[in-house]
Amino acid sequence: MSNRFRSANWLAKNGYAPQVFLFRNLESGQVLYSQLPTFTDYQIKTQFQRPNWQNKRPSLRRDIWRLMAVVDCDTYEGSVKLYENLVQLRSMRDLTLKDVAMRFRPRNKDGNIWYSAQFRPIYTQEAVADLATSIENAQTKSKIHWEDEWRKGEMSNWDGNLVTHESIDRVALQTPKALLEELKEKAKVEFNKLKTVDVEEQQQSQQTV
Repeated sequence: MSNRFRSANWLAKNGYAPQVFLFRNLESGQVLYSQLPTFTDYQIKTQFQRPNWQNKRPSLRRDIWRLMAVVDCDTYEGSVKLYENLVQLRSMRDLTLKDVAMRFRPRNKDGNIWYSAQFRPIYTQEAVADLATSIENAQTKSKIHWEDEWRKGEMSNWDGNLVTHESIDRVALQTPKALLEELKEKAKVEFNKLKTVDVEEQQQSQQTV
């Protein structure tokens, strides 16, 4: 089952890469976080804990969710910490700091936070901001694959020592399953390279002592 929190050891043992996935809802603009390249109704209920008329609990329908970004982390522990940070910030925006979050959200002429057909662009913007903050908090070197280059916003918002950015090929986005599998395998290769370098550096350090 993919509907529960996964530890670093579980992810490694089950052949997953140290990644975090962001999916955006085409109808509402809401963003869903996942440790795996898929998601379930359990995650929706967990991440949208107190839905209301302005922030309804989104549907599980696969046709209204699109891959927004994939984050490759340099360690499994880093990917777990990043995921935890993102979910925690979401919870703070929706629960403990809801009033503060609402004050900063732009509104339409009627005073509501939605626009055409109740679409809310602020949710993807907040998710990008939370991603930048969460990576910095986790201190995990990351490569982010974006569905669109412009989604990452201003480069000044990102820690250049921790984060690099790539755009996903638009043709590849049309076959998300194949794309996610390809990104997973590439991330595992990069992780193994980093692990090999770390081992070699440790061996050299021990030899010079």
